[in-house]
Amino acid sequence: MKLTCLISIGALAFLAGCAGSANDELDVPTDLPPICRDIDFSANPDMREVCGVRKSRYKAYKNIPQQRYLIAPKEASIVKEGDKVELRLQNSLPVELDGPIKRDMEFNQQKRLEKLKNKYEYVEYFKKGEPRQRVFKLEIPTEAGTAYEFCFKIPESRGSDRTRSSAMGNNVEQISCSDFEHVKELKKAQK
Repeated sequence: MKLTCLISIGALAFLAGCAGSANDELDVPTDLPPICRDIDFSANPDMREVCGVRKSRYKAYKNIPQQRYLIAPKEASIVKEGDKVELRLQNSLPVELDGPIKRDMEFNQQKRLEKLKNKYEYVEYFKKGEPRQRVFKLEIPTEAGTAYEFCFKIPESRGSDRTRSSAMGNNVEQISCSDFEHVKELKKAQK
């Protein structure tokens, strides 16, 4: 009786050790091409090599970036790396997001496949003799049931058409949402 019990416990332990491959910790790059973004790499391990995804070799290493994509603007995402949460926009340098959004937003392999249903509002104001103002507001929902508003200003591109390249990112600046509303009112008054 004891011998059969020991054999069955050993067999169960062996099977449990082999079954762990479905929940591999994966190192998913934050610059995936659009065709690879909606793939579940746990369910489709054959796509890992094609998309540049690999298993995390070090379980203690906590600085592996995790990413959530936004609906708008195009190619925008929120990336968590360690304790830092950043907004990443196409052709722009990352902007750090502070506040309770860090604890309210979930980042994991399953959430990576779900796009955040955010709201995006863009306003551009230009008056002759004054600098052009381009601002936008993001309302980002979280799994905790909260939504946070962030407002940003897009500065003018530096350099000339000849020296500017897509590698030169804009420094998108975070502004108060009252400044955003002010530019929005200026735009309404202009019509």
